[in-house]
Amino acid sequence: QSSITNISKQANTQLAPLAMPHTDITSLTAKTGITIDYDGKPITVKGRLRMRSDEVIQLSVTALGVVEVALIEFTPQGAYIIDRINKRYALLDYSSGLLNSVGVNFSTIQALFWNRIFIPGEKEVWKRLDNFRIVTTENRQLIEPKRQRLLKCHFYTDNEFEQLQQTQLNIQDYEVVWQYGIFNTIDTYVYPSIFDISFSDSSYSISAHITLSGVSVADAQWRGGTNLTNYKKVELEVLLSVLNLFS
Repeated sequence: QSSITNISKQANTQLAPLAMPHTDITSLTAKTGITIDYDGKPITVKGRLRMRSDEVIQLSVTALGVVEVALIEFTPQGAYIIDRINKRYALLDYSSGLLNSVGVNFSTIQALFWNRIFIPGEKEVWKRLDNFRIVTTENRQLIEPKRQRLLKCHFYTDNEFEQLQQTQLNIQDYEVVWQYGIFNTIDTYVYPSIFDISFSDSSYSISAHITLSGVSVADAQWRGGTNLTNYKKVELEVLLSVLNLFS
């Protein structure tokens, strides 16, 4: 049994911590262990997660835990897939193709990594929390936009609205599920230490299990952003094939 609540003043207060950025925390860094499972063939790598609010998100892969060989860098302009070894990169532009049509932009990506709710294509959703509704179930709360778009969003939290536990995105036959686990307090910020991410459709699935360690919110020396002046731009398929991530 469930009940539906349109956002009242009280519910607005409940949702605000799940939508608003932490004003005192603008950067986060962590070591990562990443296990990717595609077609029953798991691959485990190590790397780093680096984030600076409203500027950049970097998820890198390292060799021997030391040398950075590749990374995905999300910026407000687009997503860059960077090959450090061969000094090449590909750009996935938010303003073209499927990403644009479903409203995926930097604000969307940032919300996923920072454990926040969002509405595709919109910024600063904490200023318009009445655009959400809450569906109360027996053991958790479902938060979703009142007007779902092509990319349908479902956010799950516990009954105390303390942390976002899961984000589920659906478009036609495709589904992305991003689960957050084992929350720890770093300084004054509560952040998950596990991401379980899956992407699937009717014919295949791929999943990633990411563990975070050494999480810090005080890395003032890291300014973010990769200087691509000496890098060659190539097509995405070419770069992924070189990195053995595309078939």
